[in-house]
Amino acid sequence: MWWVVSCALHYGLRYGLGFGGAFLGFCYFSSTLARIGVDDPCPAFPTVLRVMYGLFGTRLTHLVLGHFAHTRAGQQQAAQTGGTQPTLAGEAVTGSSLRVAVLPVLGEIFGGNYAFVVFDAHDAQRRAVAVDGADPEVVLRYVASAGLTLTHVLTTHWHWDHSGGNRRLQAAWPDAIVVGGREEGWRVPCARALVTHGDELGVGTLAVKCHGLRGHTRGSICYEVAVAGGSGRPALFTGDALFIGGCGALFEGSAAVMYAQLGRLFAALPPDTLLFPGHEYAAMLLTQAVQREPANEDARRKLAWVRRQREQRLPTVPSPLSDELAYNGWARAAARKGDFGLFCRLCGVEDAPPDGTAANAKRRD
Repeated sequence: MWWVVSCALHYGLRYGLGFGGAFLGFCYFSSTLARIGVDDPCPAFPTVLRVMYGLFGTRLTHLVLGHFAHTRAGQQQAAQTGGTQPTLAGEAVTGSSLRVAVLPVLGEIFGGNYAFVVFDAHDAQRRAVAVDGADPEVVLRYVASAGLTLTHVLTTHWHWDHSGGNRRLQAAWPDAIVVGGREEGWRVPCARALVTHGDELGVGTLAVKCHGLRGHTRGSICYEVAVAGGSGRPALFTGDALFIGGCGALFEGSAAVMYAQLGRLFAALPPDTLLFPGHEYAAMLLTQAVQREPANEDARRKLAWVRRQREQRLPTVPSPLSDELAYNGWARAAARKGDFGLFCRLCGVEDAPPDGTAANAKRRD
């Protein structure tokens, strides 16, 4: 009996450790975190984080996250951080028939995600687009309650808390086209249309323009949506690339490329564009902005407004894109071709290069 137990322990440990080591090695080498010497200037990521990031990208992790975080049919949705309530941005906000449903999703697990359902109120066919529908049941409930037909699913980047609902949405609406960035299309579940910067899509009566903004991931896409041929303010869905008061972590790219592309984004869009980021991080980021610039009255006013919204359990999105130039250090530096060294430090690059290094961005873009 003891001989059997001893053999089981011996071979179990031997092959278990071997398999575990091979899996960790796979996670390390499949990780798409930026690498010094390849993506300079970029943060220096430790080995442990590189392995964890690779693990985050595996199908196994996505299945586990979906099991615990997705809302099930007939189940009450988990409350988001701060108890955020869903809202609808209507004509008073967009200035047109463009409608954007702001749906808090995934509870508190990622600090407060948003999914969006976008449609034209004047479209007789009631066609709709979902953006980053990471909790598919929540999106499907809204689509059904509003009497909409889901035709497209726009994915800003591959991270599970933005793309993790694609399979379920595709199963519920088989004719819906899942859209993702070309550079990471293989990582976007169910992606059938791969886009890059400058691409345009016709989605019923809506016009969609794609803006590349690499940095958070290598294929991050921001989607500008407006009523085709109409007036009003366009909506910009940025995922984790651009937030109210900040930018997403520079995980997979060069600060120089992100600096150039963020400046390009602000130059291309009208100042009254409505910013819809993928997380409710405004209070945190604006608090940091006030700490960096105590004399910045614009940052203080915006933070006070954000706190009032949150006290009422209302989202802080949308926000005018032009406001970011008053208090968002990343946006201000990139849009005004300002201090590239400061931009790098904000991105977590410890040894910030001189401003001239930013000139390399266009050659590497």
